[in-house]
Amino acid sequence: MKTKRSFIAFRDAYTPFKRIANPLKHPGCLRVKQTKFSSYIILLICILFLSSCKKEIVSEDIYGVWVMQKQSTEDGPQYNKLLMDKGDYNWIDPVVNDTIFYFKKVAVNGDTLLLTDGLNHPSICIIKELHDSVLTLSNIAGFDKEITYKKVLDFNNGPFPPETCNVSNISKDSLDVIVKSFLVWDYFKYLNEELKEEKFYHSLTKAEMIQARELLRQYMTDGSLEKNHGNNDAYPLDQYIRQYVSYTEKGHLYVRITLNKYIYLNKSIAYTALKQDVYDMQDGGPIHAEADIDLTAKKVISFITNGEA
Repeated sequence: MKTKRSFIAFRDAYTPFKRIANPLKHPGCLRVKQTKFSSYIILLICILFLSSCKKEIVSEDIYGVWVMQKQSTEDGPQYNKLLMDKGDYNWIDPVVNDTIFYFKKVAVNGDTLLLTDGLNHPSICIIKELHDSVLTLSNIAGFDKEITYKKVLDFNNGPFPPETCNVSNISKDSLDVIVKSFLVWDYFKYLNEELKEEKFYHSLTKAEMIQARELLRQYMTDGSLEKNHGNNDAYPLDQYIRQYVSYTEKGHLYVRITLNKYIYLNKSIAYTALKQDVYDMQDGGPIHAEADIDLTAKKVISFITNGEA
């Protein structure tokens, strides 16, 4: 009996393998294989179905303001902010005081983000991920590492709301802004090539910016402003948001400082918007002012507020 039970145990243990090896003698094996095959088919159908349900990325998904969350490597540039819109107002903003990249057109084709600049030169970024307001891009401005962004403002919910920004409610980085963008470069290119004015754009350094600001501060506080402009009603310098554009002409370095007591911008993009272009106000009296500094001669050569003749 012991031998028989051992044989039966051996036979029962061996049977599944025997069925697979000889399915004609063991029809149950066919049912097992058919069940497995059916499971694979169902799994494949599910995969194909989920793939077909994957949402196609369209340009509207990109529209908004994006702030950098992380970068795959610390090497190379760090593009802190993106602004993508259906109009001609799009940019990639690097670190503080670096030149901004401006694009007049944004388009999405599959997993490719196509950016076209003012000279119709294309720039291609690869969309690695886009879901739940998280965007991961590679090959940004030729930088082949991946950067992940978080959407902080969605333009599909309507235009971004302007707010009254002044020295008390925006970051200190936004109070002294060196304007660095292709818009400014194009302006000086126009002056040189079309109007034949020998004014050449100069990339102002932070030290030069501080020097120009302090020359203007001295001019506004030592009596020079009243002496040259009479009863000028300009506000103290520290109450203005200040933008700086610099150029060279006939061997001298000039700085134009644009002053605004307040501006209408969304606070989340205030710094980048100020760095992209000069914020001009057509009226407003002393709320808006402009000063020209000859940094080579170390003196203020002009100062004017809106409303002055």
